[in-house]
Amino acid sequence: MNFGKTVREEILSRPIKEEHCRRAFLAGALRGAGTLFEKEGEPGLDFSVRDEETLNVIAQYLSLVYGYDLREVSVSEDKLNKKDRFTVTLWGRGVPEILVSLGILTVSGGGYSVNFDFYGGIAQKDCCFRAFIRGLFITAGGCTAPSLKEENGTGYHLELIFFHAKTAAVTSERLARFGINTHITRRRESYIVYIKSAEGIKDFLAFLPAPKSVLKITDIMISKELLNNTNRQKNCDLGNVSRQVEAAYKYASAIDKIDKEIGLKALNPELAAAAAARRDFPEDTLTELAARLNITKSCLNHRLRKISEIAENCGKIKNDNGIKR
Repeated sequence: MNFGKTVREEILSRPIKEEHCRRAFLAGALRGAGTLFEKEGEPGLDFSVRDEETLNVIAQYLSLVYGYDLREVSVSEDKLNKKDRFTVTLWGRGVPEILVSLGILTVSGGGYSVNFDFYGGIAQKDCCFRAFIRGLFITAGGCTAPSLKEENGTGYHLELIFFHAKTAAVTSERLARFGINTHITRRRESYIVYIKSAEGIKDFLAFLPAPKSVLKITDIMISKELLNNTNRQKNCDLGNVSRQVEAAYKYASAIDKIDKEIGLKALNPELAAAAAARRDFPEDTLTELAARLNITKSCLNHRLRKISEIAENCGKIKNDNGIKR
């Protein structure tokens, strides 16, 4: 199950008891998924949802708040996600009044017009604004979190989709009042209010509130951090091993060159002992090798660097007995 579905299921499983918050929830859900139309001079609204659970909750609140029972429900295939989508038509007696009550329409000059004040009076209270955003998220939102099983999986991302720049901007501004920082981008004909940080998404989920989802993303964050730390340590260890192998190869080549061209006996006793130990115990670390010679690691490093310098100049000092000094 993807993380977005986990969040939606938690939202749908938490019943809303207050009628004013139920209206706000319905307003957010229908604003996010609905399209207004006019038929026989009367306004109506089509809305589409991605799963039956969402449809059932919307139907329940329409019945509880307005006594309206869904009638026209059609099922179509979402070819992109290869799943069914449920499309509902709200039209007929009582529907215009419901749309006005939800702040989607206003009464003007004896008729109806679209209310472009996205939130209006229905989401003035903090609790109603939360309910509105919950409804909006289940029909026009999405959320992803990294999978620990996939190395190149998705990152942290939460979004709300709007068809107008103004409504996206107003939503971003109102969320900022609650300490939730969002960004806005355009995607084809839509405007996306989004959050990319794990902490930001956690704040959004806590605002809804969706406590189980907060715990879930916190667990993902902790597990991901532990995995990253482990990988960083592995990379560090591999880097150290690579450097040790390169150094060992460099010194082994230097010692071999000296042995072939002038002989290890040409070195002074301390350098000769270091060269012989490095050659005889190639798998020892510098610390282990220094312990064998009863010297410090710093001293051993100095001797090995000196051996490398002598190897580079073997041709010049081949007949120079001064190298023992």
